[in-house]
Order: sequence, then C-alpha cells, then structure tokens
Amino acid sequence: MPTPKAPLKIMEDFLCRTDVWLRIGLCSVTTLILYIVMFGWEPAFEYRTGIAPLRDLNARTSFEFSDNEATADERDRARSKVLCYYENNQLPLAALRLKLINDVFEIKQMEIDELDKEFVEKFITDGSEATGEDTPQAAESLAKFKAALEKDPQLDNLKQSVDTAFLEIDKNGLLKNLEHELGQGSMEEIQVYPRGNAEDAQNVDVEEVRIAQVVDGLNENLVAELRKNSEFIDDPEFVASLIMNYLVPQLPVTLTLDEDHTSRERRIASRNVETVMKQYTPGEPLKNLNHPGDKTVISAFEPLDDYDIEVLRAEYEAHIESMTIRDQVLRSFSFFGLFASVFALFSGYLYFRDHELLADIKQFATLLALMLITWSGAWLLSINVQWRWELVPLTLFAMTIAIVYHIELSIFLSALVALAFTVAHGFALSEFVVLTAACSTAALLCRSIRSRTKLVYVGLVSAIVVLPTVVGVNYMLGQPMSGSLWLIALCYAGSAGFAGLCMTALLPFMESWFDIQTDICLLELSDANHPLLKDLVQRAPGTYNHSINVASISEGAADAIGANGLLCRVGAYFHDIGKLRKPEYFIENQSGGANKHDELLPTMSTLVIIAHVKEGAEIARIHRLPQRIIDLIEQHHGTTLVEYFYNRAAQQSLEDENGTEIDEKDYRYPGPKPQTPEAAVMMLADAVESASRALREPTPSRIENLVNEIAKKRLDDGQFDECNITLQQLHTIQESLIKSLNGMYHARVKYPDQQSA
Repeated sequence: MPTPKAPLKIMEDFLCRTDVWLRIGLCSVTTLILYIVMFGWEPAFEYRTGIAPLRDLNARTSFEFSDNEATADERDRARSKVLCYYENNQLPLAALRLKLINDVFEIKQMEIDELDKEFVEKFITDGSEATGEDTPQAAESLAKFKAALEKDPQLDNLKQSVDTAFLEIDKNGLLKNLEHELGQGSMEEIQVYPRGNAEDAQNVDVEEVRIAQVVDGLNENLVAELRKNSEFIDDPEFVASLIMNYLVPQLPVTLTLDEDHTSRERRIASRNVETVMKQYTPGEPLKNLNHPGDKTVISAFEPLDDYDIEVLRAEYEAHIESMTIRDQVLRSFSFFGLFASVFALFSGYLYFRDHELLADIKQFATLLALMLITWSGAWLLSINVQWRWELVPLTLFAMTIAIVYHIELSIFLSALVALAFTVAHGFALSEFVVLTAACSTAALLCRSIRSRTKLVYVGLVSAIVVLPTVVGVNYMLGQPMSGSLWLIALCYAGSAGFAGLCMTALLPFMESWFDIQTDICLLELSDANHPLLKDLVQRAPGTYNHSINVASISEGAADAIGANGLLCRVGAYFHDIGKLRKPEYFIENQSGGANKHDELLPTMSTLVIIAHVKEGAEIARIHRLPQRIIDLIEQHHGTTLVEYFYNRAAQQSLEDENGTEIDEKDYRYPGPKPQTPEAAVMMLADAVESASRALREPTPSRIENLVNEIAKKRLDDGQFDECNITLQQLHTIQESLIKSLNGMYHARVKYPDQQSA
C-alpha cells in the first residue's frame, strides 16, 4: 500500500502545476482590475439618501464646507455696495440756459410795465416782492436788473458766466432722488456717464447731483463768475439772485438709472464674492447649515437627504485626502484579502460541484469576466446615491449564469458577488440581503425560458419579492418606517423589473456569445418550415416520420429524469439529417423494389450506414445548427455495433474457405459515446423506435421486452459510461419509452369490413 503524502508535499505538488498558476493569475488580474476600478486603496462613500444613520455622525478630520446663508449675506452686501450707473442727458440744461438768455433779452427789450405777470414771477419769487399782482417792488427789481446788464448789450458775458457756473453740473448731471432702492447699490456714490458713452463713467457723490444740495454751490459759482465780469455786469450778487430765482424751479432731472448696466455690475460683484466656508474640527457633530428647514445636525434615526449627503461627501473627501500611505497600504491589503477569499470560495465550489468548469480554462475565464463586469457595473452605478441601480447588473448576472449554466451555480455566485460588493462598499447587511433575494428569485425563475415575455415576468416577480424585503429587512435593522424607506424599496423594485426588460433585449446576443440554446431558440428550430426539415420530408419521408416519432418518445423520457426534454425533441428532428446524402440506402425510405445493399459488400454497406452520422454533423454545421444539436447527432449511435452487417460479414466469412477474421471495430460507429443524459435518451429512443417497427404484433409485453433488451445491451456495451446517468434514471427512461411505444401501437377495434377484408 503506497504511503500517503504529507500535507506539505501535497501543497508543493499542487503549486508546481502550471494550470493552477494560470488560474491564480487570472484571478489576480481580475482583482487588480477591480482594485483600479473600485479605488481599492481608499474606502468607498457609504452613505445614501433615505437611509438613516444608526448613530450621530461626527467629523473624522478637519474640513470646511460652504455656508450658503453667510455667503448670501456677503453677496447681498457686495450688491449693496455696487455703484449704480446713471446716464446723464446734458441737453435739458443747455436748453434751460438758452431759455434764460432769451427771457433776459425780452426784459432788456421791453418796458417793465409791458411784461406779463407770470413772466415777471419767474425772476421775482421772493414773497415780499411778488404775489398775485404787479407791485412797485417787482418793477423796481426788474428795472434794477435791466440797468445792471446795460453794459452787456448782447448778454455775451452773462451767457459765459452762466455756462461756466454750470460746467460741473453739466458734467455730473442732476436728480431729485436716487432711482435705486436701499440694498440695490450704494446710496452715497453713483457712476455717471454722458449719454451713450458708458465706458466714460466716473464716480460722483450723490450730494453733488441732488438738486436740493447743488443749488447753493451753483449760486456761489454764478456770483463768482459774474464778479469776474463786473466791468460789464453791475451788482453781481443781485443779478445772480434773480437768475437763481429763474433757474432753480426749472432745474431738470438729467440722470436716469441704467438698470441693465447696473444689474450686470451687481451680478459681477456677487460672483466675485468667495464662498464663505464653515470650518469643522475632528469630533465635531456634522451639520448642514444650508438646510432649508429647521434640521441642521445630522442625527441618528433620521433619513439622510441631499443636503446631508453634501456635508457627508465633503467630510469623506477630506478624510480621503488626510489618509496616510500606511492607511492606503492597509486598505489595499484588506481589498486584496477580500477578493482572494472570494475567488478561493469560487474555485473551491467549482472544484467540488462543477469541476468541468474549473478544468476548462475558457469557461473559467468567462465566469471571471462576467463577475468582473458585474462588480464594475454595480460599482459605477452605485455612485448615484439616490437610485439603486446596482441591482440591475447583479440581477442580470444571476439570470445569465442560470440560463448559460445552471441555477445552483447562479445562486451561489450571485450571493458571492453580492457579498463582495456589499463589504467593499461598506454598505449595511440589508444591502446584501436585498441583493441576494433579488438575484436568487431571478435565478430560480430562469429554469425554463420558452418565451421572451417570460423574462419580463421574471423581472416583475423579482420586483414583487424585493419590495417587502427592502422594507422588512431595513426595519428590522433599525431603520425608521418612513416614506423614504418605501421610496428606496420602490427604487430597488424598479431596478429588478428593469433588469428583466434588459435581459429580454440581451437574450439573442447571449445565445450567440455563449453558444447556448434557450428554449426560445430550440422552439424556433422546431419550426416545420426549417429548410432541413422540409428537405427531409421531400427526399427522405421515412426518415422524417422516424424522427418525429423519436422526438415524441424522447421528450417524455428526458422530462421523466429531469433532463431537457425540449432539447431531445429538437435534436431528434435533426439527428438523422445525414441520411439526406443517400436516402435510398436506408430501409425506411425504400418503397419496395430492390434493396441497394443487396449489391454491396457488408463492409461497404457499413460505411454507408455509419457515414450518415459524420455527414449529418457536416450538414448541421453548414446550416449553423447549435453545437448541442450537433453533439446529439454525433452521439446518438455512440460506438454501437452495426449488428446486421457485422453478422452478415461473419456469416460470409464462415462460408468462405479463404475468409478472414472479421474485426468488430470495423463495424462500429465512430462515436463519441453519449456525453449527456439527453444524448443517452436519444440513443435509446432512436434504437427502440426503429426496432419496434420490426415487431409483427407490438403487444405491450413484446414492447417491454424489446426496450429492456436494447437498454441492457447498450449498458453492457459501455455506451453510458461517459454520461452522468444512474441506473435508476436508466430504469425511468425505459418505463417512459415503454409507455410511449404502447401509446403509439395501442390496439384498435376491428370493424366488420376490416375483418372480412
């Protein structure tokens, strides 16, 4: 008895295998890609809207966050300090001065008593000198005014003095009151520009343009200018007083608020204000000062909203920036450790439960690629903290594995993917439960997909399961029963339903990418209008009828042992298409007449019979039939013996004195032997259907003996050694075939005319 190897020796031998390191390398590459996609060196942002933290949240590091209210106050102050733009129209002042000179000319040219009373009141406004009727004082004042201007007959000096006195007013303009309100701009200064020349605007104090305040200065300037021309104008103070009496009531408003230009300056001033930031210190309770309601502190058991998420994300980003190299290294080791454990579980499951998937490097790499795509897609979709889109790729993953492989693998891998995603993202246990519930439901419902609408129902049922799961699990884990929780549940349910719709569109591409045949694909192949089947009807009608019968009895037998009955039925339709090359060499297609094999040696006849398997596979490939159908064509005879021609050759060899020994291998089909339960069912169904046609009286007992004899012969010949089928299943297949054949050859009542025929 060989000495058992020590554990270390076993491990050494295991690690020396190239195929092991190839698979470890594939897992390592997958992990490295995920490390880059998921930023494995830093923790993920774990908070989401609608989910209530189970404890008060405090800052982990110092950071700053915008204070919108304080910023708005600063911007209001900036807007209130803006110098409003006023356009200055100088024409009214020039017109007023011209009107003054004209009226003074009228005084000089007319007699005082001829002047109109209202005209006089323009110059004489003092209450003691002018009221409702002419007074000697008014006439005396005008006469004095007229005499003072005798030396200036053309009033050139007066006009020059007035124009010079108005220079500053012409430049700055006049207004009674500011047109902008308090808070819309500065109330002390404004920007004044000549009409149409905003680029020439200059700062002006408000007191320099308000009429009530500039009158005194205008009077002083006018007196000073008249004094400069005293040799032409007598008594400058008196002349100035009458001119001011004339001008002051008629001083026009020349400044107009330029709202567009001012608004633009307000916006610029507002934009130039830097955002006011609130400083947080480590351990300080997190709060959002920008929340429109009364809520500021982010408290436990209160669902997070968008305003809370803003603060939490700012704190998270500051925490990421504060991480040291040591923190990032430890985080990286944790990340690689997590996925090393996941891939160890994944490989261990395949080793014990689906070893063929582990042995096939292409299948192993495909599964890793599907997991990589699912993790990456879920991670990218989870960036949105409001919707729960990560459920879409996970549900699609579960449905894909269930359709392409099998349900048990789908449930295990979906749970594994959901667990790794939840842990890597830092989500709560409820996330894992919800993801697993959705994926498991979808996988279980993908057992048989016979219509594309079935996938829509799969998504709908998954959504129905997810909705109460989200509410129940979160409530049990401490989340408050609120509208936010129900909204989250609806988001998850909507994602599950959307996954069903996506799979409906992706199914045809999946069938092509993975070379799988769903029930939908098989049903499409079973259409009687398929070119091969139509050709079979026309050229080999006997073979076609045989194929239809084999399809009928094999489907029931396959269903009886839990195999794919639909695959057997469709495979049976095409299993003998190789006979299209030489249909007349097969007995079911010979309508009387000579048998073609009577003229051939047994070896030649055997070659013709055996060739229909190879030729059938070639025809199937030409017509792009699925590989599983081609496998059934190649395996439905296995390596069985063509008994008739073998026995005939043996008999001829015995009768011939010079006959050679007959080699049984020359009379066997090339195989391979059945590799699947469906192929085993096909082999038995094909054999018993053909043999039953030779029964003269197919009674139930004869049919039973025939089926049992053929099954025993195939079993003893080792035809079922390479397929995963048990003796119990073989017995079940026999019972189903016996029942089906009895139904086909059931006794019928003989009518009188038939009895006498």
